[in-house]
Amino acid sequence: MEILSGSEATISNTTNRIGIFGGTFNPPHVGHLIVAQYALELLELERLYIVPAYRPPHRSNDIAPFELRFDWCVKTFELKNVIVSDYERTRGDISYSLYTVRYFAEQHNCAPYFIVGEDALSYIESWHRYTDLLNSCHFVVYPRYCGKPYHERAKEKLGELFEKIVFLQAPLIEISASEIRERVKQGKSIKGMVVSQIEESVVNHYGKV
Repeated sequence: MEILSGSEATISNTTNRIGIFGGTFNPPHVGHLIVAQYALELLELERLYIVPAYRPPHRSNDIAPFELRFDWCVKTFELKNVIVSDYERTRGDISYSLYTVRYFAEQHNCAPYFIVGEDALSYIESWHRYTDLLNSCHFVVYPRYCGKPYHERAKEKLGELFEKIVFLQAPLIEISASEIRERVKQGKSIKGMVVSQIEESVVNHYGKV
């Protein structure tokens, strides 16, 4: 695993099968780690960027500081060909996915595989310039629910753009960051839900919120 910080001007543009796995990672958990591993394998990625959001557009204020979430990601995603990037902090402003996708697309001269959870289909039309986003990448959705509850809705909202979506055949891991935060607040164990390297830090942070 590598860590890239700052302008990332040293990124090689010879790698053209790349993935971007963004999110708040508030906190990152073993479900995220499993999705990353499956994405690397099933999409045959040469490189996968983990990109924690700096100022997420769809989230409330109960988010851990960026520096802490970034450190958690570094300690969680210890996989070959994975790079944890602070691009969205370097860019500043609201972390719109379109700009992240276009940045890495330009760096590598390719259309990246952009990986999101299935819940994104429930509000995809609210994403910043979502049609431009879907046309700028391979939009990859990993499963989060039984029964594919949002697929028909997404078909209705997206029309022909729905056909551009790639559905990742990863296992259904019913662990959520919100559940982890709630368990910590209730004094319950989160052992096995996050990697051991960050468990104490996660408990210390959300236990005080």
